[in-house]
This record gives sequence, C-alpha cells and structure tokens, in this order.
Amino acid sequence: MRTSVCLFLAVITFASVSFAQSKKDKVEIGVQSTSLTLFDPDFDFDQTRPGVGGRVTYNFNRSIAAEAEINYLPQTHCQFFCSDDDLIQAQFGVKLGKRFKKFGLFGKVRPGFLTVDEGLSVRDSVVVVDGVPNFVPKFERTFTFTIDAGGVLEWYPSRRTVVRFETGDTIIRHPPQFDVNFSEAPFVREIRPPKFNHNFQFTAGVGFRLGDFPADDSNINTSNDTQEQTPRFEVGAQFTSMTVAPVTRNNPCPDCLSSDVFHTEPGFGGRFTVNFTEKIALEAEGNYFTREHRFRLPNPEGHMFQGQFGLKIGKRFEKWGAFGKFRPGFVGFTRVNKLVREFPQLRNQIPTIAGEWRVGKVAYPSLDMGGVMEFYISRRWMARFDIGDTVIRYGEVSTDSLSARVAILRRGVEYHHNLQVSSGFAFRF
Repeated sequence: MRTSVCLFLAVITFASVSFAQSKKDKVEIGVQSTSLTLFDPDFDFDQTRPGVGGRVTYNFNRSIAAEAEINYLPQTHCQFFCSDDDLIQAQFGVKLGKRFKKFGLFGKVRPGFLTVDEGLSVRDSVVVVDGVPNFVPKFERTFTFTIDAGGVLEWYPSRRTVVRFETGDTIIRHPPQFDVNFSEAPFVREIRPPKFNHNFQFTAGVGFRLGDFPADDSNINTSNDTQEQTPRFEVGAQFTSMTVAPVTRNNPCPDCLSSDVFHTEPGFGGRFTVNFTEKIALEAEGNYFTREHRFRLPNPEGHMFQGQFGLKIGKRFEKWGAFGKFRPGFVGFTRVNKLVREFPQLRNQIPTIAGEWRVGKVAYPSLDMGGVMEFYISRRWMARFDIGDTVIRYGEVSTDSLSARVAILRRGVEYHHNLQVSSGFAFRF
C-alpha cells in the first residue's frame, strides 16, 4: 500500500513539473457524455450504460497527443459488473492522426480499467467450520483491465474550443469465473478461464485549450453584441441516451405483459430552435435510437424514435446559458402488438370475446422536462448539454389468453419516468 501511494505521488509530481515546463496551449481539458454497451462474456446479452466524464489531453505536436479520461457510469440494473456502487472507467493512452484547419481525424489506443466498489468475489468465499463448508459471499473493490481502441473526429469552431466525437471498441478482460461445489474439496473451482470480449462505446463532448492565443476578431463578442444580437435561429445535432424504465408486473399475466429489465438506448438526433427573446425559445427535436431491443410481445420492441416540441426558458450570459425545458411530444417503437379487431368466439362451449392483433409502429405521448446548459463558443457556434426526465404514457396493452372465460388479457394505461442525457452542438444564424 505504501509503495502504491509513493508511486502515485511520484507520477503526480512528474506530471505537474512537465505541465509547468510546457507551453500551456498544448493542454486541453474537456467534458463529455458517453454510452458503453457491455456484452456478457458467457451469454447472448448486452447492457448499455450511459455516463459522464472528463478528459485531459497533452498535444506533443499536431499529430501526436497523450490523454487521460475518466467516466462515471451510474448503475441502471444488475446483470454483470453487479455492485451496490456505480461503474468507473479510466483510460490512459495516445491519440495519433492528422489535424487540419477546421477538423482533425485520429486513431486512439488507450489501456485502462473498469472498477466497482463492491464486486462479488467467489474465489475465497468458502469457509470450513467443523468440517462443514459454508458459503460466505465477499464483496470488495474489483478492477478489470481494458483497452479502448477506435477513432476520434474533432471539429475546431474556434482556436480555444474542440467539439469531439469518439467511437470505438472497449476490450474488457473478464476475470476467471468460479463455482462453489460443496460435495468435495476444493470447494471453489474455476469453470472458465479469463476471457476478452468486445464492447461498443460512443462518446461526445467539448474541450477547451488552455493558454494565451492571439485575438481572433471573428470570435469576439463586444458588450453590445452579446445580449442584443443573439442569433434568432439554431440548428443542432446531438448524441442522446435514454434509460427506459420497465413496465410493472401488476397485471393478470406477468409473463406475457411485463418486463422487469431497465434498458438504456443510445441514439442520435437533430434540433431546431427559434429564440423569441434572450430568455424564451421554442424548439423541436427528433431522435432515433440505433439498437433493436427484443422482449416478448406485446411489450414494445424494435427501434425507438422520439419527437419533442416545446419551450426553453432561462437566462443567457456572455459565454454560457442555463435553461429549463418543457417539451411535449412522443416516444415510439417499431414493433408493438396492436389490437385491431374483437369478435365473439366459443371456447370449450363458453362464449367469449376474442381478438385479432397486428404488429406495427406505435407512438406514445411523452413529456420531456429538465435542464439545459449552453456554452457559446463563438457568435455562430455553441455546445449544449441536456439532462431530464422523459415521461412516457403507455397506452393499453393486450394479448391473447389461453383461458376459456377471458380471451383477451389487458394492462391499463401506465406512466413511466425515464432518465435522458444529451450532448451536442449547434449553428446559430
């Protein structure tokens, strides 16, 4: 432990001296939102976790940079990486590529780790008392080795700012899997050796270059320009993720009409805003979620799509703005069981009302409420971060029943709250 602390302090001291001796304009700091799709190493299952994080980059020259990144990914539900705590990701490595005047293309290779505070350990979990083995679950902080490899697209709206998009493969080394066997010693045995698997990750964020730059008149707002001449229209693009809450099990057919799994869906979208004043704006946003998820009909399946239309109200300052948003709209699914016809039927000589269903698209009413942070890179360009609660009103769901007396099982209208996080940029005109 003492050696680890000394090594940590030595690294921090060396980094501080290096930064102090370097030119400040070589250093970038950034914030981002990310989405990590974790694939189970043993079963055909995946789980997407949204998160937020920060990044520090040191540019040796226009082609080579070293960077460190840390992301915080809250727990959505327990499938693997089970823990009472949340998931933390750290990656440290190099970025190599080509920087042009307004954009840059790079590749990245960054080793690192994933860690949870109370991961379940089975290796030393059997204690023999009076010759009888006892299973004692052990929870401890666990670290899992990772390699983040992929591509980076950077866009430079001004000399100080960087808008950045990353996509890549986060390779995870899953530790060996153990099983408990009470019939004979050794009671804990390895049933799977360490295994590497591939996991898709997408990240979007904004960075700021430190240091003193020559004045750029095209990006300077005078005191008169800042408030009186805010552009009236905005067109933007964004990356979004929605953690979709499951429907309840309070229904006549728990196996047919319910799902008990939270699932986080990543997506992309666009937005159009009209600024009526400095404080009030009307905007429309559309998102399409890329993953196709499958449960069991009549639960909504397929791809999700979303449209929200409403107001943004708040306060705009010289370089940033804080707003609240209230936007009605809809969230839809491409595969939903729809009852199209009811007709009388005899089942075991008992008259009942049966149904006919078709599978198709359905859009449910939604309401997006939350907060917005905007950063004005220049008079024409801005970065934006949204976080909020997307409330979805699911309509009545029905399915066929095997019962002779009740041929149609129904679940009534339900409202569900869903966390949604978005990050993107916009052009103002």
